[in-house]
Amino acid sequence: MLDFLSNRLKTEIFSSFATIYEVRIRADKPITVKGCDGIRVYSKQLNCKIDRRELDQIFMRLCNHSIFSVESSLKQGFITSKYGERVGVCGEVVISDRSVVSIKNFTSLCIRFPNCAYGCSDPLIKTLQNAVSCLVISPPFHGKTTFIRDLGRAYSDNFGLNVLFVDERDELGCNGSFNLGKSSDVIRFANKEFGFYNGIRAYNPDVIITDEIMDATDCKSIEFAKSSGVMVVASAHAKNLENLLKKKDLSSIIKNNTFDIIVLLNKFKIEKIYKERDWLNLF
Repeated sequence: MLDFLSNRLKTEIFSSFATIYEVRIRADKPITVKGCDGIRVYSKQLNCKIDRRELDQIFMRLCNHSIFSVESSLKQGFITSKYGERVGVCGEVVISDRSVVSIKNFTSLCIRFPNCAYGCSDPLIKTLQNAVSCLVISPPFHGKTTFIRDLGRAYSDNFGLNVLFVDERDELGCNGSFNLGKSSDVIRFANKEFGFYNGIRAYNPDVIITDEIMDATDCKSIEFAKSSGVMVVASAHAKNLENLLKKKDLSSIIKNNTFDIIVLLNKFKIEKIYKERDWLNLF
């Protein structure tokens, strides 16, 4: 991992924590690493900096010296490395015909590491007699992606279901780096609209796993799955159920009981499981 960084930077970063979750590289500022020492998660600043020239070099190695090859994801503000690190890119947004077409003059990179926590969904699996449609919520950096990846594996291996991962940013399968289950398939780099509509027609899944519901188009894709008899496991950013229901598009599909349960995570662990009676009382 981090093969797009120099050996000097990799040595500095990997000597920081036993497990690393995030690295922030800002031009002419200290590099910040977030990780776990085996007991707690915290951040620390390293005694090294890079300038804009070095930042550009990192970016070019990240995209294998071809900006064109990452253009579709770059205009969304991120790039995914070949090992699954999602790299958020800050800089100058390029707009054409009122649409974002790229980012240039890079100023910082936020590198987030995919981590495997095999069995982290077991506490939920033990409460279920059968697989259900499930929305996993939490603020950023509380383990949503890790959790739904493991839940998809469990649906495959524990319940014997055909599981389709619609992996928009290649963070769930990470180009084959993670065990997604014996009866799982993956559509990489497709948006949810393409992945859901074509995946249901072509792969006949029992359940679709997808990350980060963001807008009305995502919600429409999930409603299509429900009307097609396909379960969905997805994630969304929200502090709690009340906060989630303030999002108009998400509130609509929840009101329609698209999901059987909503799981709230807190620091990589299940804090609460909401059921229909919990959210219907809030409408």
